[in-house]
Amino acid sequence: MVDEESEAVEFVEEEWSSREPTREPISAASNKGSETPAMGLGQTGALLTRNLTEQVTSQLEVETMTLLGFKKNIINEINEYIVELSNIEDDIAKNALEYIHSNEIILTCGRSHTVEKFLRKAAAKRKFHVIVTECVPTYDGHEQAKALAACANIDVVVIPDSAVFAIMSRVNKVILGTRAVMANGGLIATSGTHMVAAAAHHHATQVVVCAGPYKHSPWFPFNDDRFNILLSPDAVLPYREGDLVNTVDVVSPKYDYVPPELVDIFVDSMGGHLPSYLYRLMQENYDDAKDFAWNIYGQ
Repeated sequence: MVDEESEAVEFVEEEWSSREPTREPISAASNKGSETPAMGLGQTGALLTRNLTEQVTSQLEVETMTLLGFKKNIINEINEYIVELSNIEDDIAKNALEYIHSNEIILTCGRSHTVEKFLRKAAAKRKFHVIVTECVPTYDGHEQAKALAACANIDVVVIPDSAVFAIMSRVNKVILGTRAVMANGGLIATSGTHMVAAAAHHHATQVVVCAGPYKHSPWFPFNDDRFNILLSPDAVLPYREGDLVNTVDVVSPKYDYVPPELVDIFVDSMGGHLPSYLYRLMQENYDDAKDFAWNIYGQ
């Protein structure tokens, strides 16, 4: 009886073992992510990751090269602008012999390095006379006269501002410097320049303005006071004059606005231009505001 039970148990175990599926050992080669594509860890996922990395890297390299090229272009433009600014006064002075002739009487106002080089260049080959207004209250005319007196071919005379109208009938040409040239051809110049230009216009004396392109402004002078600076009136009316100070209002502007109808010609590094031609020069030097915004912001 016992033998029969043991034989039955052995038969059941053999039958159960024959029905159980065979299990193969797990190797490293069979443990691949391709069996789990939903997790993105297989060969396809690795390939996509590698391609994405290469694309991002190449895009960064392109952007880096673009930025480096953009930076290089900006540096080159700045260097060219620096060279232009350093040579602009000499380039303007090259045109001096076309406007100044021998034995002429030239009148200028205040201190201007551009006008000084312009006159010095002409004095290298011609002899002439220069009258300089002293420009109260800064007295910049004295510095200008001192600088020009070093030239052997220039006879320099300093006159008070009040004598400009009286002396203008003997003047052949007025040569002025300026702080800025407005879009309409007007000037923002040293205080006293408007008086000189008005006297020259009354006597039909030619007014020549020496100014580089960097002084051109795209603004129109709708409000003259917007482009001016008021200095302390102490140089005109000292505070020690207490009784008089309390009874008057003293205004001491640093600049004068000279309308374009008082100017005959502008001289820059490219030669002479009429005030009516300055609008064309402004378009060449300045982009339109709408186009500028489109180029910068893309809208």
